[in-house]
Amino acid sequence: MTFPVDLLADVSQEQLEKSAHEYMNTLLYSNPDAPERLTLPDSTQVTISVSNVGFTPLYGQSDKRRVLARFSPSNTMVAMALYLLDRWWTVEDILRTADPARRGLLPVDTVGERIVLYVLNRYIYREKERSSEETPFLCHEEKDHAKILWDDGEAVGFYSVKPAGSLYNPFSSGTYQLPVMDSIFVRKGHRGKGSGLLMLKDFVLSFPGDSLGLKYPLSQSMYQVCKKYLHQYPESTDLLWEVKRTGGPHQRTNIASKIQVMDLSEHHSRKERQQLEDEELNDEEQTEKGEEFGVKVTVPEEISAERPDTAEQKLSAKGAELQEERGSDRPSEDEEPPVGQHRSHRNRRKVPPTPKSTKQREHRTMKKKRKHH
Repeated sequence: MTFPVDLLADVSQEQLEKSAHEYMNTLLYSNPDAPERLTLPDSTQVTISVSNVGFTPLYGQSDKRRVLARFSPSNTMVAMALYLLDRWWTVEDILRTADPARRGLLPVDTVGERIVLYVLNRYIYREKERSSEETPFLCHEEKDHAKILWDDGEAVGFYSVKPAGSLYNPFSSGTYQLPVMDSIFVRKGHRGKGSGLLMLKDFVLSFPGDSLGLKYPLSQSMYQVCKKYLHQYPESTDLLWEVKRTGGPHQRTNIASKIQVMDLSEHHSRKERQQLEDEELNDEEQTEKGEEFGVKVTVPEEISAERPDTAEQKLSAKGAELQEERGSDRPSEDEEPPVGQHRSHRNRRKVPPTPKSTKQREHRTMKKKRKHH
């Protein structure tokens, strides 16, 4: 199966637009009860009607070149398919190729390749894969220098350049003072394979000179790509510049110096974090040593939970109970005492004193004599 990028190699923009206008005229008079349907990659079918199709600019703010698009019902600014060569093509099919020779970084020359670049930038990057920290790229102009990265029959990335001397924008007479890479993108599923570094190297080789610019602001991932490049080519420290506007002398910052400052700042941050971690570890060790040599007193929960006055009250109550128990063991005055245990004083007989022995009397007499002497 062939795809639009393969079929549009020899087709002009005018031919595409003429075909699209003829289709729109047919659609206006089509039977609304039997609408045309388009099958999406997830097997969902959507209808094609005048209410959900329209022309969209292919080159940013310029309305001279347009393509016919079927828009998403949830977002009328996002196309689900484009009408090319008398039929509808989904966005996913537009990014594919059947040409095995189409691989690696290839320049954007044909209308089909311009459409692939448009889909990659406008729908894949901006609507699906752009991170919150990134500033979206503007749509590419018709004459912008750009290359698409092809891998395994699919367009997976691109980069574009504003050559030195080209207009900064259509409303200004200012021109770029040096070649500036104003956009670079690799699809998420193809990152981590060195594609960004590959495109940066290609940019350097394609525009030989003493200074090359990368449009401000650079993402963190792009700083890492530049860092890898400068590590491989340390003699190029004065080559890459982060530029604002046209990249004049006061509108550029040396990327090698900026990376060095960022690395130094990160080093200090890591050092401070390490110091804080060491201090916390020392505090924990001191605490553990204190607990090891200290005495830990454990108070029973039952006692510690009571107030002192409550405990005293309980002791007093306990003593009262004991006294009450002892008192209850004594017979009352109204009760008849047991026989042999209690007698009245009236009937008690006096017991005569026990006579003292002769030895005891003699002992006392001897004591008295000693006192007299």
